[in-house]
Amino acid sequence: MLDSSTLPRLGDTAFFFDFDGTLAPLAPTPDAVRVADGVIDALATLQRATGGAVAIVSGRPIHEIDRFLAPLALPVAGSHGAELRYGASVDSEVIRIGFGDPRLEAMRAQLAPIVTAQSGLLLEVKGAGLAVHYRAAPHLQSLVEQVTTDVVRAANATQEAFVLQPGKMVVEIKPHGVDKGKAIERFLEHSPFAGRKPFFAGDDLTDEKGFKVVNAQNGVAVKIGEGDTIAARRAPSVEAFVEWLVRVANQ
Repeated sequence: MLDSSTLPRLGDTAFFFDFDGTLAPLAPTPDAVRVADGVIDALATLQRATGGAVAIVSGRPIHEIDRFLAPLALPVAGSHGAELRYGASVDSEVIRIGFGDPRLEAMRAQLAPIVTAQSGLLLEVKGAGLAVHYRAAPHLQSLVEQVTTDVVRAANATQEAFVLQPGKMVVEIKPHGVDKGKAIERFLEHSPFAGRKPFFAGDDLTDEKGFKVVNAQNGVAVKIGEGDTIAARRAPSVEAFVEWLVRVANQ
């Protein structure tokens, strides 16, 4: 569990945070999410105290993270690392991987009528990928897993370009070779993150790749909520983690 012994030295730490389920409680739909109270102020304080070594690593596109955290702007790895922005400004350059592949539209066109025909499913279109949410229809998990597997297999017929990423009540389709662990590694090659011990908090299967990278560098990995994990630390809820985060930012 997180406690006072987990308080990192701010000057030596590079902080990375997942968004949904970590800084914001999960909601029935992606648009219904709201940032937990105290998060934006805590991140801003932490950003100043660390000389800018604070980043968000999320499955969401960067522009959505910016909207939720406004007026605060941070470095962000969006779409599981398919988008990378090293600068702490909404106007900073964004590096994109896997965008513009025509097979994405083909997969969307195949999935859309299936999702529309089933009450409770939601198809989310991302810049470099897609996501099918079944939080409102958990009994359709096997259907979602099957149809996403089928469209990815067809898209990869000539070249492996996409992979499936299961999550909490969602199956995502993302570019091959992109994950949160690689995103954290890329941040750690750049100032002000370079030379610091990584700290990463997340709640989902998508975050385990990030935990693996952090563990390999003797950093601190924190799992939010229940479930198997390779993270050495755990917070029972978003609320408990945010309370700890506020304490860290103001130490």
